[in-house]
Amino acid sequence: MPTHYQAASDPGPFARRFGISFQPQSSVVQPGQQGHFIRRPRADADSKTQLQRFEVAPGRWGLIPLFSKDGQEQDTFEARSETAAAERNFYQPWKRGHRCVILADALFQQGDEPGAVVRVSRSDGEPLALAGLWNGWRAPNGDCVESFALLTFSLPDQPEQRRSAILRDAWVDDWLHCPVEETAAYLRPYADDKLVREVLPR
Repeated sequence: MPTHYQAASDPGPFARRFGISFQPQSSVVQPGQQGHFIRRPRADADSKTQLQRFEVAPGRWGLIPLFSKDGQEQDTFEARSETAAAERNFYQPWKRGHRCVILADALFQQGDEPGAVVRVSRSDGEPLALAGLWNGWRAPNGDCVESFALLTFSLPDQPEQRRSAILRDAWVDDWLHCPVEETAAYLRPYADDKLVREVLPR
């Protein structure tokens, strides 16, 4: 289970991978806080934006479903890949292909020992490309509030443990543009030998 993440702070990966000119801010993002995600342009975007392949958008970590009355849902920062397609909070973004990527310098998870935290990063220093779902919710005052959830999966030999879905570099474009029925093919474990896991002192 992810507890928080360190947002990517280098503009280089946004430019190299997505052709996006964006100056990110180094920040730790907790559930319920604002982060940035990368997606295909919205269907209702202006014609100039529609010509772009990707765009970066701000949003709350914790997906607000379309049926929400006040946008205050608390347990929607994780979408389980096994059930998201049928889960009430996530099936609309899933079937609409509202997939996104969150670039993070590091991801933090609960460790095996009580109170322990594990920091996960790439061994080559590049940011993690975390798979997610996004949604746009219309608030009672008419504002469109955007939000996202990180996708997770369980380990076959340890079903009680969940891992965030980290995309391989070659999969990112396909993840964002593939048909909905091909989505699950990209939600697989990332190679452990390409990750660094550090148990942080309490």
